[in-house]
Amino acid sequence: MFSLLSFPVMFGSNRSYADVHSGNVASTIVIEPDRVLSTLYVRLQALEKANVTVWESIPGNFSDRVATIDSRVLGLFTSSNSLGFNLSTDSLGNAWIATHYSLDAGDYVNILAYVSSKTMTWNLSQLGLVPFPDSYPSNVEAFLEPGRKIFSQNQTIIDIAVANNKTQNNMTQTVENVLDFVNAQGYDPDKSRLLMLGNFTTTDMLDFFKDALQVLDTNSSICIERSWLAASILRAAGIPTRTVTNVDLKTWIQLWLPNVGWVDAETVCDRLPHPPPHPGMLPKDITFSVPWAVENSSDALFPIMWFPKVPMKVVNLGVGTLGFEDVSLFDVDKYKTILSRPVDAQVFRQDPTKFRFPLRFDPKTVYGAVTQEGSDTVFSLIGEDGNASVTITQGQYNSVGLGDLTASFIPVQQNGFLALYDFSLRESWKFDLRLLLPIVGVPVVAAVVWLYLRRRR
Repeated sequence: MFSLLSFPVMFGSNRSYADVHSGNVASTIVIEPDRVLSTLYVRLQALEKANVTVWESIPGNFSDRVATIDSRVLGLFTSSNSLGFNLSTDSLGNAWIATHYSLDAGDYVNILAYVSSKTMTWNLSQLGLVPFPDSYPSNVEAFLEPGRKIFSQNQTIIDIAVANNKTQNNMTQTVENVLDFVNAQGYDPDKSRLLMLGNFTTTDMLDFFKDALQVLDTNSSICIERSWLAASILRAAGIPTRTVTNVDLKTWIQLWLPNVGWVDAETVCDRLPHPPPHPGMLPKDITFSVPWAVENSSDALFPIMWFPKVPMKVVNLGVGTLGFEDVSLFDVDKYKTILSRPVDAQVFRQDPTKFRFPLRFDPKTVYGAVTQEGSDTVFSLIGEDGNASVTITQGQYNSVGLGDLTASFIPVQQNGFLALYDFSLRESWKFDLRLLLPIVGVPVVAAVVWLYLRRRR
């Protein structure tokens, strides 16, 4: 199992902060300007003939006692050359879409998603003494096990964990010690820049990154690599740890503490635009995990991967809000399936711009939306001059017209998503009086010519 990379999406730095102190608890509330829609786009090119399955993690709601993030896929498009797809949820609660392709050398795979997001709150306790518990909940124990890049049972890693766990019964101090050790690593900016460019060829994206032992040998790493190193050492020390990757290719760790839950910790804190006052345990800007906060599994996978190890080239990574930087990249005819989570109709009416996804940009932008009201699921076309809706009947062709446009599709419910198969957006046929000109004009011209020739005779 191997993976590609997460979608990079850049946002501005228009943020405001408020610090609230109560006893030994420091709480940071991050207020973000409203974001209507974020575009996530990746284009891959096959370098050889193969059958390929592309796996993609689908954003959902992520909440615990540390932070609350609300992110939602409004529309996810799959390429028109896909053979089909499956939706599933893994044992850790991650939702996945697996899209199947039969590709010739040179064929492209396009993945496009529109995501709405909202930052809620962030707070972090300066926890002081937290004793190791006698046991962990069953859904936490998986994060003590070794992973594909997390070597918590390697003897070298165990020795480092023991050396940094001198207090034996203080989890927070052990975390501080391990983060001090890991953050002493040199940073590799050249590798980070190469990753952000995206235009390189690879058969296995994970081979691009160093594992925990390679990081120790080279004393150089980027955030994902040192997060794996930190997770390896912390798990070896008996502290459940997982890595989290967001759309900016930023990766950090979360560790589980009793009576607290999952707490974020930084592994390249000197690289942050707003360095935290404490070098290891944050407060950290929760906006790093919006809009696509993906909890990596205990195997530390990225949110995009493909099987088998087919040579693929990353040829485009699109970013932006309310569309692409170059909207000509988007052509709904290149896709035949749209997945959308229905939005509560009342919530949609309060702010429809936040829960719609573009279907056409030129000459005018036309949006789609899927809403739920009681037992009825409704698909809407929304344009500058109004909107039109249809109550969906599953398993058969549905259509809805708006002006001279008609959207047609076959809807099927899957795992909380509505899949719109065979989706098309076409201009409606209208009778044009100009079509009569050749029909009427030719006989008239012929009659005039005939009369003229007859008179000549």
